[in-house]
Amino acid sequence: MMPIHFDHAVIFVPDLNKAIKKFCDLGFVVTPGGEHEYTCNALIIFDDRTFIEILALKASWSRPLLKIAAKIGVINHLAKNKSDVSWRLMRWITEKYGAIDWCIRVENMQAALDCFQSTKLTMLDTMTYQRRRPDGAIAQWLLGSAKDLDLPFLIKDKTAINIRIPLGSHTQHPNGALGIKKIIIAPTDPVGTANAFNNFLIAAQGASYPTPQSIVLGKTTVGMEHRQNSQGKFSLELSYSGNDRKHLDTSKTCGANIWLTPSI
Repeated sequence: MMPIHFDHAVIFVPDLNKAIKKFCDLGFVVTPGGEHEYTCNALIIFDDRTFIEILALKASWSRPLLKIAAKIGVINHLAKNKSDVSWRLMRWITEKYGAIDWCIRVENMQAALDCFQSTKLTMLDTMTYQRRRPDGAIAQWLLGSAKDLDLPFLIKDKTAINIRIPLGSHTQHPNGALGIKKIIIAPTDPVGTANAFNNFLIAAQGASYPTPQSIVLGKTTVGMEHRQNSQGKFSLELSYSGNDRKHLDTSKTCGANIWLTPSI
């Protein structure tokens, strides 16, 4: 049986510093993540090491060029010729701002990819990525994916997980948020995507889920729903210590639909 964990959800924003302020205004502790080659991020971390990644293009000379390239279709054209996981990641900067992708964590990347391949999906070559934190520490990880934008991409840490996802006071959010209770994916074909994900889990864990469109990974339920005119790839329900269900202001979440839901 292969351990599989929900890892994180990605929200793409136009300006990282402005987005950090907006999420802080909503009552989250936002932890600066650091820089990748062309992007920078910040994290909203929970005690079970799930998190929301707030991602933006780095404020550098290349940002306006990348935005233009994305707008006129150059990035998508280049991505089509990729056989590795960058086929997927390059498309992030071509998406509308908001909820763009989701990730699960595995302990054996090749075994996980073999399980996906058993579902007859085309697989992308893995790649190693890294992020330099503001304190200089470098987190490294391996990414993999099936060639299907609705299914999750996979991550395996190459450095200690606490370098990529630090705990401590970072997880104590003033708004009472405790964790990602549910992520609701809005794929083009919710039944087909749910069955493909379920078949992957059968191959990986030897057990099927009676309701493939509502699968539990740790403390997080992954739901598949077809929603008319849905905004973004997913919406989130966060468990929190309050008593009333609250929908967060989408002008502060860059359009992502996020609810605070009582933990009881």
